Order: sequence, then structure tokens, then C-alpha cells
Amino acid sequence: MQGFSMKKNQYAVLSVIAVLIMGGAIIWWIWRGRKAAGEVSRGQVIYDEYCAVCHGVKGDGRGEGAYLLLPKPRNFRAGKFRLVSSQNLEPTREDLFRTITRGMPDTPMPSWGDLSESDRWDVVDYILELNREGWVEIAMRSGDTRKAAEKYAAEMVQPGDPIPIPPEPPVTREGLEQGRKYYKTACAQCHGANGEGKRDPTWRTAEGFSTWSRNFKRGVFKGGREGKQLYLRFSAGVPGTPMPSSKLPGEQVWQVVHYVQSLSDPAAQERAQIRAQEIEVRRLQRLPSDPDDGVWATVAEVRVPLMPLWWHDGHVDAVRVKAVHDGHRLAFLFEWNDSTQNVEGIRQRSFPDGAAVQLTANASPPLFAMGAPGKAVNIWHWKALWDEDRKNFQDVGTIFPRMAADGYYGSQKGWQSEPMQDTTFRPADAAHNLIASPHRTSVVENGNAVGLGTFASRAAEKQNVQGVSRWKDGVWRLELLRNIQASGAEDIPLRPGQRVSVAFAIWDGSAGDRNGQKSVSIWNTLTLK
Repeated sequence: MQGFSMKKNQYAVLSVIAVLIMGGAIIWWIWRGRKAAGEVSRGQVIYDEYCAVCHGVKGDGRGEGAYLLLPKPRNFRAGKFRLVSSQNLEPTREDLFRTITRGMPDTPMPSWGDLSESDRWDVVDYILELNREGWVEIAMRSGDTRKAAEKYAAEMVQPGDPIPIPPEPPVTREGLEQGRKYYKTACAQCHGANGEGKRDPTWRTAEGFSTWSRNFKRGVFKGGREGKQLYLRFSAGVPGTPMPSSKLPGEQVWQVVHYVQSLSDPAAQERAQIRAQEIEVRRLQRLPSDPDDGVWATVAEVRVPLMPLWWHDGHVDAVRVKAVHDGHRLAFLFEWNDSTQNVEGIRQRSFPDGAAVQLTANASPPLFAMGAPGKAVNIWHWKALWDEDRKNFQDVGTIFPRMAADGYYGSQKGWQSEPMQDTTFRPADAAHNLIASPHRTSVVENGNAVGLGTFASRAAEKQNVQGVSRWKDGVWRLELLRNIQASGAEDIPLRPGQRVSVAFAIWDGSAGDRNGQKSVSIWNTLTLK
């Protein structure tokens, strides 16, 4: 009987194991079927939400917002990743993780360090998947079967051995002098005798876009200014650009690295790093009445870094923000450097300065690019042109006073030569279009958006944000005010103790900034005390 019991127990154990194996097989087949039916990975979900608008749903660099950006977004399917550490110039997972985490300062590529580490690794793997698919397409267009193409793609994306980096020597006066000499011989032709960078109309990226050499005197480098990162850039070059690999021995490369580092302020890289900031809104008994009110001097300032969506020399790289409330109203003060005051926007090539605040109370905010379907954002847009309009409304006749114009007939007024007095001839003004109205009740346009190109201004009677601006000695100072209590469903409610996401944008009219061409921040946190 004992032997029978032992066998019975063995059969029971085997039965359990069999059930587990069969169950595992079933789960695997279900998973396999779902993947085959198009189930997406976590990396793709994150990519679609935050990356596809620039890099494209397929990773081809043709996202909805790509036309607004310079430099252009990377085409992951074509490879040519810029920041690499392998000898065959294929990126490692660590290379891509570092780029996603730190971003590329001085470009439209921000840091995504606010994503969890596991989310960033998932995005890395999905980008590598897009890269493999690109190589598969190339092979299949050449006549390969899918199986052969996948084998070819796997070989093409495999990183080679790491680029050897000898130990970094100490910085010495003699080493810097040697580095300067090597720089003059190997680098100055493209980067300038003093490291100020150059532009050449013949320079193109592998994708065919215009490019320029790095201005070393600014001290901002795409991959970071640490010795190791600069060594890799000089040693490997920057794939997909005219920047070639170096033929110098390791010791001489280090000397050039140290010389280039000596050309700029070491703190410049950190200032350009795009990171989310915490902005505390203090409660005061009395709100400042304008940007020059002395009350503002008692309020702490937060520097918010900005990135240019369309790069140009001298772009606005930061806005300084202060915020207070009195329990009833919220007041912002913004300051930014701008060497020219641009308040005219009538001529075809004239663009006024501007600034905007973007707000959302969504616990899971959309990409900072003007919201998303189902995730509306509230935008307050100040326009220097409207400030000027309040003094004297600008129209074509203002800028071209000697222009010829026909007479206009008003049914109740008879013949007249001034159509501004009759909205019959100004249908946009008659329809209460804020842009066309000669009667400015505010210099700020308040509206909402649910994605690129969807900004919708509110009706004139619902415009509830006021603004006062000053420009002096190359600095704009702008105060914006709004009631804390929401005036409708379109408003973002603002309550003491609440945390909302806030982003900023600045337009530099002298540089041709307009519409989507501007400098922007990522989401920051605004907390009312």
C-alpha cells in the first residue's frame, strides 16, 4: 500500500507539472497571437506619446512637428546616430539611453530624464527595433526574403567593439599649448581660428539638411562637455555630418579636448541643460501692479531653460520667472534678454516679440507641444504688437501712410475715405476676431489647444488675462494676471495647495520667430502656497 501511495503522489506531482506546462504553453500562444495581432510594447506606447510628433510614427524623422524644427529630428530607420561609442559607429543601448536621458542641449531634443529609468530603457529598445526595421526594408527592396533581411538587419545594428579611450592626463600649460597647435591644424578650418564656429552652404547632413560647425566658445556640446564625451566626438567624429573621425593619437586627442574645454565657461553646459523646475507661488497681501513694482524684488526668481525649435545665433535660452497670488488673483513676472524691441508685425518680413504660458492640471500631462486630443491645455499668449496697438492701432495704412486707397461707401454714412469707422468693410472685426479688432481690452490672447495647429482663441467677453510689459536696455519684463477662480470649463482652476504643469515660450521677432518657430521649455511644476 505504501508503494501504491508513493506512485499515486508521483502521478499527482506529474499531473500538476503537466498542467503548469500546458498552461504556460497556452499563455505563450495567447501572447504570441496578440503580438501578431498588433499588440504594442511599452516602449512604443511611450514613443508614440512623446517622440512620434517629431520623429514620426514610423521613426522616419517626419513627425507632425518636424517641419518646425532645426536641426531636423533623427530618422531612426536610416541609422546615422550622432552620439556613438563603438568603433563601427553603431550606437549601444547605453549610448541611446544617455541621449534620451540628457537630451541634446541647443537643439529641439530635450532631456527625458523625468521618465522612469525602465521607461527610458523601453524607448531605447523600441528605437533599436525601428532601426532594425529600416535595414530590413533596405534588404527586402534589394530582393532578400524577410528571413534573410532580418538576419542582415541584426548584423547591421550590432555595435562593434568600444572605442578605446586612454586614461585622461592632467591639464597642463604645455598640454594646452600643444592642443592649440593641433586644433589650428586639424580643426580651425571648420570651427574657426578662435573656435567660434562657421557656416558653409555646402555642408549637409546625410539626410541632405544644411548644418554648421559647433561654436566651442559657447561651451554647449550635444553629447556633454565631459572629457570622455568630447574624446569620443573627436575620435569617432559625428556620423551623418561633415565632422570626420580624427587620425590623431590618443594623447594628442586629449590635448585638443582640453584646449577646446578651455575656450568656454564650464558652467555653460549646465545652464543649457533642459530640466523641469519647481516654481512656488507665494501668497502676498498686495499684488504688484506692474513689472517695475518694487514688490517683485522680494520674490524668489526661477531660471527656466529654453530650447530653440528653430536654431539661430543668439536665440533666447532662458526665461526668469516669478509668481505670486493674493488668494484671488495670480500674477506672473517674466524677464528675458532680447537686444531688440520688435513691436511691428504688418510688413511681410516683420515679426513682433512675444511670450506665452501653457497650463494643464492633468495628472498625466500631454507632450508640452500644445496638448493632445482629450488633453486640452490653456495658453496665454502675450504679443508685443498688441501692446503697441493699445497706443495706436497698427494697420497697413499706419506703416504705409502714402498708400493709395479707394473711397468706401457706408449705407448710413454716405461716401467716406476711412473704412476703420465702418465694420461693414471690416468683417473680421464685425465677427469679433481679436486679431482684427482695433479696440484692445488686453494685450494677451487666452485660448485652448488639443495639439499642433489647434489653438482656438476664446470669445472677446471670455478674455480674462491681463498683461503689462516693459522693454529697457535689452530686457523684456512682462507681468500677467488672472483670477484664481476659473471663469468657465475652459479655464484651468488654480487653488492654494494645488500643483499644475506649466511651460513657457518666447518669440524673438528680430530672428524671424513666429508661429511654431520659437524657444520653448518643457513642463515645469507650479505650486500655489
